[in-house]
Parts: sequence; structure tokens; C-alpha cells
Amino acid sequence: MSARDSIITASVLIPCLLIANIAAFYYEKLTVKILTLELFASLITIFVYLIITYKSMYTGESDSVKTLLSLRNISLGESNDTLSPNIASVCKKLVEKTAPYTSDLVPDNKITLVNWAPLTVRLAGYLGGDTSVTNGVFDMANGIKYALNLGARSFVFDIDYLDTAPCKPLVIHRDAAGVQRSLNTGSISQGMCALNDKAFLQNYDPVIIVLYLRRIPPGLKQQNSFFRTIASAMNSISTHHLGLTEAGSFHSCTSESTLFTSNITDYQKKFIVLCNYNTSIIPRKKNPKENLHFWVNARLWKHESSTTSIGSVTPAIATGTMPYAKVCSTSDVLTLPSAAVAAFQTSTRTVYTVAIGSVEEILTMAQMNTLITRGIHSIPMDVIRLGETEQHTATITAKKTVITLTDITSNSSTQDPLSYWTYAGYYRFNHAS
Repeated sequence: MSARDSIITASVLIPCLLIANIAAFYYEKLTVKILTLELFASLITIFVYLIITYKSMYTGESDSVKTLLSLRNISLGESNDTLSPNIASVCKKLVEKTAPYTSDLVPDNKITLVNWAPLTVRLAGYLGGDTSVTNGVFDMANGIKYALNLGARSFVFDIDYLDTAPCKPLVIHRDAAGVQRSLNTGSISQGMCALNDKAFLQNYDPVIIVLYLRRIPPGLKQQNSFFRTIASAMNSISTHHLGLTEAGSFHSCTSESTLFTSNITDYQKKFIVLCNYNTSIIPRKKNPKENLHFWVNARLWKHESSTTSIGSVTPAIATGTMPYAKVCSTSDVLTLPSAAVAAFQTSTRTVYTVAIGSVEEILTMAQMNTLITRGIHSIPMDVIRLGETEQHTATITAKKTVITLTDITSNSSTQDPLSYWTYAGYYRFNHAS
């Protein structure tokens, strides 16, 4: 039995047995007994168990959140400790020409960023709940650490606010109806600090950060404060942020036209920031670091094929604007008419494309394969929960020491969605141009 299971068992059964024994003591003193002592004690135990189990459903109360955080960290710590970390660097292998990342198998014209797909975390820092993704908790530092160990090189920050504090941007799990499904909220600043501290300790491959705004407060002053707070949080990654380079400036979307068609090796130890809002229209501040646009390397525009909701904030492609990164829903891609598939695939050869679903969405392996073969670069998933499964343990256990080109261009398991990234945090498209 795991430490987590032991805590849960003790917290429920000990009170049950204690109350049942007390009840049995007083039952013995009754002059009229309808049930036997053994049956009476059993019924009391079951009744108390049901009451305690119902009452122990986790809530947003501080003590309840702390308890769930403890249980999730114990569970995730155990699963992480049993698996070797996925820290292989694609960039390092490409630079050193380590097989199968050699020039004959992966030519120099095929190592551009748009030819690689990062393992993407759907909700940065979110540990989920005790038995499901809902009613879960955020722990930005540990959540990001666990995901990095599983190979993640891209993180989606679902940014919203509480109605009682519209100027304060937070990472929140909300369902499609806008109902909050996390028991607490995550700090953008803490998330950026965790990435800055841990992302490049053992792996120099770039990390793509997606600032996905779910809502923006209505008032102009509120908006200014909201955007400035996000910008201030980004200062934590300033050391490794993709800014001024030998190739020029990447601040403020200046070089988004060449960002994804340049070599992935150009971005070692760099954070690349995308945002689903046209940050160029935000009023400027004197200090550039207080401008959210300053931190954004590329804007995510709503894909022209998108027919389902991907949030009200994401802008349609502006007239006269050339998009270099687009976002649509997973269902948009999975339900593409046959006649539109070829054109969609062709567009992804030069445009970085994200297919996002709800936090609760569970994709089948067939759906994963469809998304990848249609050219999707980023498929945000609940990486941490998938990393706890028996299927992923089996994937890691069967991991080979000598790999071929097939291993980095296909999934190694028919049951584990994470198996596309068995050998590195970036998967190479086998149809890449």
C-alpha cells in the first residue's frame, strides 16, 4: 500500500471503528435489543464510513486544499521517483550529430522549429484532483517540476480572474461553461519562477510558454492593471527569454515571421512566449518590461478552419495580417472534411498550429495520430495524470537504449498518448518538409 493510500485509509477507518466501538458499548446496556451486537456494530461502521467519505470530499477551504495538495504530491512523488526523467535534448543530439539525429537522417533543412512538436501541458502547475481532473489543486513549483521530468517542453497558462478581483490575473481551471473546477488558483509569477529555475538544468531544448487568456476585465483601468501584472510576472524568465539575439530582436513579435522557420538549435536555453491576444494594441508603458507585448514572441490567431469555441479572447486573423501561429480546437481538426485535409497539412509546414481542448478532454490514440498526421504541433494534454498511468510506466519500462529514426517519428505504444515523446520532449514530424 502506498503512503497516500495509507493516509486515506487511516483517516477514514480509524474514526469509523472508534465510533462503532463506543456505540457497541452503549448498545450492550440496552434492555431491548432488536439486532445482534455484531450486526449493529457493522451497520454503525458502514453508516459512519459513508458520512465521513461524503464529508471528506475536498473543498476550497484552506485545510481541505492543504490536505489534497499533500496527497497529490505524495502520489506524484512516488510515480516520479519510479520513472527515470525524460531529459534527452534534441538540440544537443542535433548539434553533436548523435544517431539518429544525423545529417543523412535529419537534414539541416529539416531542423526548423516548425518541424518539431513539443510535449505540451494543458494547464501549467495543475496537479488535478484525488480521482479526476476536476476539483483539483495548483502547486506551480511541483506541478511544473513533475511535468518537466516527464519531458514537457511547452506549458499552457490558462489565465483568467476571480470576479471579486478582476485586476488580478490567475491561472484557473474552468470548464466550458466558465464554472471554476479548481479548488484553488495558480500564480503566474510562481509558474514562471519554477520554469526559470528548473527548465534548463539538464535539458537545453527551448520551452514554449502559451499565455492563453480566457477573459479580460471590462474596464480600461482594470485591463491596464491586468496586462501589467502579467508582464511583471514574465520578468522571472528574463534571463532566458528569447529577446535580443545575433539574428536580431524577438521582442514584441518583431521576428515572428522567422521564429518558427529558423532552426530549433538557435533557441537553446530560451523561453518562447506565445499569446492568444493581439498584444500590439495594448497601450505602451515607459518601462518596456511592463508591456505585455514586449514579452510576446508571436501571437496566436484563431484558425480560419475553427468552428467551435476556443475562448472569446482569441482574435480572428486581422485584415492585412500574416499569421505565423494559429490555434483551433481538437474537434476542429478531427472533423475536418476530407477535401480540406491536404490544404490544412500544407499550411502547418510554415505556421505553428495548436489544437486545444478542454482540460477534461481525453484523446484516444487514434485521435492523437490524426492530430499529429494532420500537422498539429502542439496538443495540450493533462501530462501529469497521463504520467501516472500503467500504460506510461510500461512505455518507460520498454524504452530502448539504441534508437532509430522511426523511434523519434512515431509513437512507441498503442495505449500511451505520451509515447510520441518517449525519447525526448520534442517529437519530429515524419512528414516534415
